[in-house]
Amino acid sequence: MLVNDNKLYQTPPRNWKRILDVGTGTGIWAIDVADEHPEAEVLGVDLSPIQPSMVPLNCRFEIDDLEDAWTFKHQFDFIFIRSMIASFKSWPDIFSKAFENLEPGGYIEVQDNVYPLASDDGTIYNTDILTWSELMVKAANKIGRSITVASKFKSMLEDAGFIDIVEIKKRIPMNRWPKRSRYKELGTWSCYMLQSSLEGISMGLLTRLGLTVDEVHVLLARVRRDLLSTKIHGYWYTYLVYARKPRNVAD
Repeated sequence: MLVNDNKLYQTPPRNWKRILDVGTGTGIWAIDVADEHPEAEVLGVDLSPIQPSMVPLNCRFEIDDLEDAWTFKHQFDFIFIRSMIASFKSWPDIFSKAFENLEPGGYIEVQDNVYPLASDDGTIYNTDILTWSELMVKAANKIGRSITVASKFKSMLEDAGFIDIVEIKKRIPMNRWPKRSRYKELGTWSCYMLQSSLEGISMGLLTRLGLTVDEVHVLLARVRRDLLSTKIHGYWYTYLVYARKPRNVAD
């Protein structure tokens, strides 16, 4: 939420009745949006059953693979997708399914980072964290799951039939290196999130690229060191895009 000015979403709010959270994970976003919109039914879907049992009455979870056919009984007013790069082989297919499962006039919002890391002053060059992020791109491409795709969300949504498309592009610092307090706080959060998930997101991809488990552990130890170095002024671009399904053919 810090990235989005402490808002749960950037889409213009509506009187939504049914909301879908794609790849809900722990369910925290679905729970928060259910609290914010008690009038709406919120459904979170994920492959893993890691969501809590104590949730708002208007929130529920299902275990499903959304790369398969979507078999929901009712259409949604709002579909939310965040942090799902490398999760889908075909984003155009996901956006097509989302379009079909939205009510006319309904909205979709999708957000993700783009790899590899960048810097304006060259301090990212010849670092282990840049090597890691470039290897992650290569490994994801090898299994057909791009982690550079977020920059193409806007055009993909347009191809799927969406209109009124808004793209917001922001920089996310990798740690506390920025001078401005807001970006320093954002970098602290970014560093913590990557530190806590680094092995989980890296091991499967990098071993598929041919690295041994021991080699991955050695690389990640160096990456963690770089993550804490404020001498490296690295950042990711994050793309947030929201769009509307036309109400009718003439819309």
